[in-house]
Amino acid sequence: MFDKWLRLPAHLYLRITALTILTVGIALSNVLMSIGAIWIISNWLIQADFNSYWQKFKEKKTVWLVVAIYFFLAISLLWSDDVGYGFKDLRVKLPFIVIPLVMATSEPLQKKHFYFLLYVFLGIVLYTSVYNYIRYNYVLENVHDIREMSVFISHVRFSVLINFAVFVCIFLIYKKKFKVVLWLVLLGWYMFYLYKSQIINGYILFLALSVFVVFFFVFKMKSKKLKVTALTVAILGGVIVGVLGYNTLQQLNTCKHVPFSELDLYTVNNNPYYHDTLNTQIENGEFVWLYVSQEELMQEWEKRSAIPYDSLDNKGQPMYGTLIRFLTSKHLRKDSMGLAALSDDEIQRIENGQTGVQMNKGVITRLNAFLMEYRIYSEGGDPNGHSLIQRIEHLKAAVGIIENHWIAGVGAGDVPQAFTDQYARMNSRLTEEHQHRSHNQFLTIWVGLGIVGLILFILLLVWPFFEIKTKDYFMIMVLLSLIISCLFQDFIETQAGVTIFGLFYSLALYRDRETS
Repeated sequence: MFDKWLRLPAHLYLRITALTILTVGIALSNVLMSIGAIWIISNWLIQADFNSYWQKFKEKKTVWLVVAIYFFLAISLLWSDDVGYGFKDLRVKLPFIVIPLVMATSEPLQKKHFYFLLYVFLGIVLYTSVYNYIRYNYVLENVHDIREMSVFISHVRFSVLINFAVFVCIFLIYKKKFKVVLWLVLLGWYMFYLYKSQIINGYILFLALSVFVVFFFVFKMKSKKLKVTALTVAILGGVIVGVLGYNTLQQLNTCKHVPFSELDLYTVNNNPYYHDTLNTQIENGEFVWLYVSQEELMQEWEKRSAIPYDSLDNKGQPMYGTLIRFLTSKHLRKDSMGLAALSDDEIQRIENGQTGVQMNKGVITRLNAFLMEYRIYSEGGDPNGHSLIQRIEHLKAAVGIIENHWIAGVGAGDVPQAFTDQYARMNSRLTEEHQHRSHNQFLTIWVGLGIVGLILFILLLVWPFFEIKTKDYFMIMVLLSLIISCLFQDFIETQAGVTIFGLFYSLALYRDRETS
């Protein structure tokens, strides 16, 4: 419509504007995401080139799958009790159908516009990551919850964007676009930020994409000798990284030898120590449950803190447990003398849930926390406040629901209630605030839509490998990222996640194809 009136490709410009708003919005603002989604579908409807839309729609099986999944979500409300929540879920998931539908049925995105959007993406991720890092490390006081390092969207979702940014930089270096030095600098910053983020999902995604990049470029080499050499170096590098990782885990999981027969039995105040020599819980190379005097800790703690010793810290963890672990990490005894050695700043950090003196060492800190949570789980400990144990409970709940509703699911409207009921049937010790969905998008889809919905969703992610002949770097990188992200989080259950999914899926598939 506007094209005829203005004698310009107005609808193209409006579509690129909408995509730019969405690209900025995924890292910055839910409002911008909403504006971008409304803008792109409104422009599509006003353009009203429905004959062309239909012809392009028929050619692209992937967009059929998008429409089928969204249609099935709507149909599942027929067997949902909570229809109100179901309509809310359909509204949240609108970008899932809107962005791919518009992109698939419009003219393919031109290369210059595609690269422009990549530059915008790298720019907004640079801004938000720098802002996040400075705010967390230099502005916030006495905040040691790493999740606070992402202001605008979920810390886990942002780790996906950081990974995209890392491998988009590699893509631009490979394509020799603009200034290669600039992409190298940005690449270094994004990798540093990812390292400091302490998100296991982000580390797993990075490792998987790194393997993909190695094989992608190795098989691009024309010389067989060079291929073999490069592949050998890559394998050796992987072995070295694996050995270093294993040694690090061993160091974190190993405690120096302690002669139990020589342990002191009394504090300097002549109170008896509690020594649990059978408990293998370790913090920073020390056994946690040696040299513990609960009586002295309670007396001295409540002189220095307004939070009762036998209550919960600000992260919902047992206060006494956080204190004892922190003292252990400082190689202090868990008595009045050990507590007296703590500064006021450390007392505040303990109140905020910091369990170790070193909490910002990136991968090392997260691995240490991972091992601690595994020990707690293996010993039947309290799952609350421990992400690993909580996720195991979430998966158990999802599997329990699927066992009874594996064919048609519970319906999109009843997913939250189904999980609540399942936790009750399991007699789960998770508190209500920690009773989440499965943290696996495939299982969550299965819970809501049954086996048909699961198959459709899997096909959506793998069918492009069969439909698109020119499988370039960017397409494979995006699809692998989405598959891995969906394995470790409920990726399309929030506005940010579903918009990231719809936008990058569309950029990967519905554009002018490249030869590499």
